[in-house]
Amino acid sequence: MTSAPSAPPHIWRRLAWVGVYVVAMGLLEAICVIYLRRLLPDLGAGAPLDVVTVERLRIEVIREACTMVMLVAVAWLGGVNLRSRLACFFYAFGLWDIVYYAGLWWLAHWPGSWLEWDCLFLIPKPWYGPVLAPVLISAYFAIVCVLLHVWEVRRTPIKLSIETVTPQVLAGVVWYWSFVKDADQIGMHGYANIRYSWGLFAVGAGIACAGLWLAGRRNGARSPLDG
Repeated sequence: MTSAPSAPPHIWRRLAWVGVYVVAMGLLEAICVIYLRRLLPDLGAGAPLDVVTVERLRIEVIREACTMVMLVAVAWLGGVNLRSRLACFFYAFGLWDIVYYAGLWWLAHWPGSWLEWDCLFLIPKPWYGPVLAPVLISAYFAIVCVLLHVWEVRRTPIKLSIETVTPQVLAGVVWYWSFVKDADQIGMHGYANIRYSWGLFAVGAGIACAGLWLAGRRNGARSPLDG
């Protein structure tokens, strides 16, 4: 699916409005979670979700699903073709996640450390890990989106193909596994004696960055730092 590239100001204006939307959305999500923790004092800040707690938070699964729908919708409106819409989605997701944790820190003074653990997501099962890990992944998403937009307006867009998409999907699978591989054990025993696999995180990051670099080289896209 392709369409004529938009003029640079048009694309950047759309991306800016997507950013405004997700900043407000991230703060709103942080406030919702703060209210949730006050309604469920036993949950606490960053507390591991045991089986009973997850059962009580089924409505949270619906909220998270709605969050994804909202991000898809704003990305669709913000993009001008399939490439830019995909880029806008991951930009929106990344910025939203970063603002969410910044909002929690600002409004609830949590997390106290970037290495503090949290239940990150509930779909399709609880994800756990130190806050720093999803924030770094989200920063990658946002930065790559900006690079894709730079290439788009320079008329050297990255083409969607098996060669360009597969490394990013594989990196996502590795990252996902790093968050859920100990989920059942955490749900029963908490965070004691559990260590996040930064090795898996690094493997995912290496695959993602290498895939992006190779896609740019193969497609002849110039570096954003080039004149």
